[in-house]
Amino acid sequence: MAVNEEQTAEIEQFLCKERVERFLYEEAALLDRREQKAWLSLLDEDIEYKAPLRITREHTNDNFSSSAYYFDEDYGSLKARVQRFESEYAWSERPPSRTRRFVSNVRASKRDDGTVEAKSYLLLYYGQGDSESYTFLAGRREDVLRPDGETFTIAKRDVYLDHAVPKIDKISVFL
Repeated sequence: MAVNEEQTAEIEQFLCKERVERFLYEEAALLDRREQKAWLSLLDEDIEYKAPLRITREHTNDNFSSSAYYFDEDYGSLKARVQRFESEYAWSERPPSRTRRFVSNVRASKRDDGTVEAKSYLLLYYGQGDSESYTFLAGRREDVLRPDGETFTIAKRDVYLDHAVPKIDKISVFL
């Protein structure tokens, strides 16, 4: 039985999604283990990493600012944050936070320029120190991934939090 072009395309799409899921799950595991240097190697040197503020308006559900962000970073600022986390000057991470990232609803599609568009949902558990309090952050991520051998690098990440006002003092962890 010959495999037609449509079946071949479906198989390629399935395999692409599987590779993207493995990549995103491994990225989450690195961050939860606080292996930020290893995580940094997953980023493209020209990465755009943003989380715009949610704007709440009547009769609309998905408005985000185009000029105000929880964070708007590039490779240099992300590298500086990783270096600071490993120093004695990372006050926001003293004691270190405990995180668990749950990545789900992964969708992936190849783009004409050879990159892959990946969309996923993220649920982040965040706790710190001996405190009984903890926080959950939920949202969706839209990534542009560049193939790099058998894996990817993150060229762009936009994080859209579901919260208009997150119940967290600081967002010092990577999403």
